[in-house]
Amino acid sequence: MARNPVASNLLMIVLIVGGLFSAVSIKKEVFPDFALDYITVSVSYPGASPEEVERGIVQVIEENLRGLEGVKEVTASAREGWGSVTAELMEGAERQEVYQDIQQEVYRI
Repeated sequence: MARNPVASNLLMIVLIVGGLFSAVSIKKEVFPDFALDYITVSVSYPGASPEEVERGIVQVIEENLRGLEGVKEVTASAREGWGSVTAELMEGAERQEVYQDIQQEVYRI
């Protein structure tokens, strides 16, 4: 047993109050702010082989997106009945403008 119960109780109260104060003042971030620098265009082509999807859809979209301002790199993949083209945006590019440009190019095809 403790010889001086007042000192141990006082120490416990100081630790609890310090812990509560620290818990309240700690910066909490539930969802960090981040921006995605990729825009993906996915197209389905039911019943087509990967070669047909690549020639008919993916290559055409890829060529049209390469010339756009604000697009850093374009990658594509083709699978059976489905194709996907991903455009990586340049740092500092206006995302909404690039998105609208990509959307117009895809609609034009």
